[in-house]
Amino acid sequence: MATVTVIIVCRQRWWLKYYLAGVMAVAHVTGREPDPERVSHWIDRGIKVEVH
Repeated sequence: MATVTVIIVCRQRWWLKYYLAGVMAVAHVTGREPDPERVSHWIDRGIKVEVH
């Protein structure tokens, strides 16, 4: 039986950590919770998955 090797690479965009830090800072200052749908939308856009 043949062996198959798959490499999965997950990379984050350069701006993702700054966006998340900003969301956390605003949530802390205002005392409100961020919108989970909006945050997850930007996290989906900020993470790139490559399959080799």
